[in-house]
Amino acid sequence: MKRQIITFIIMALALSIASIAQATSSSSQSATAAAQSMTTQGTTSIQQAEYEKLSGELQTLLNGLAVKKKELTRLRRKWIAVKGRMPSQEELQKFEEKKAEGAVSFEDNPYVNKNPLSSPGIYRKAYYEKLNEIKSDEARIATLRKEIDNLNR
Repeated sequence: MKRQIITFIIMALALSIASIAQATSSSSQSATAAAQSMTTQGTTSIQQAEYEKLSGELQTLLNGLAVKKKELTRLRRKWIAVKGRMPSQEELQKFEEKKAEGAVSFEDNPYVNKNPLSSPGIYRKAYYEKLNEIKSDEARIATLRKEIDNLNR
């Protein structure tokens, strides 16, 4: 939107300069050339500023993305470590004996975490939040690359 407004203002200035130049017949050719050069310089500087802004944001996102992916790996390891509980042979043997008797509940299962503080839910939630954050950053990076390509055309 800002880009369109600035382009409109530049074009209006170019037209007003061109109309003034036509009114004065002696310097009409030099005024038109000056107006065209001003329009070209203004557009180029605007495009350059826009390009620098977009490329700066892109670089920031790319640097942050690498850090976020490392964090995602760390969160996944933490989630997996808390999620799986490896019971000892003794616990497995007791569980199998109870299972053979038929009176088994989920509380008897040695693979189930019995302490709510070691529940993997908080780590799973953190993992998926970070994953969604990474996906949104990747989508923004794709958008920025398209915008930069459009500026280069």
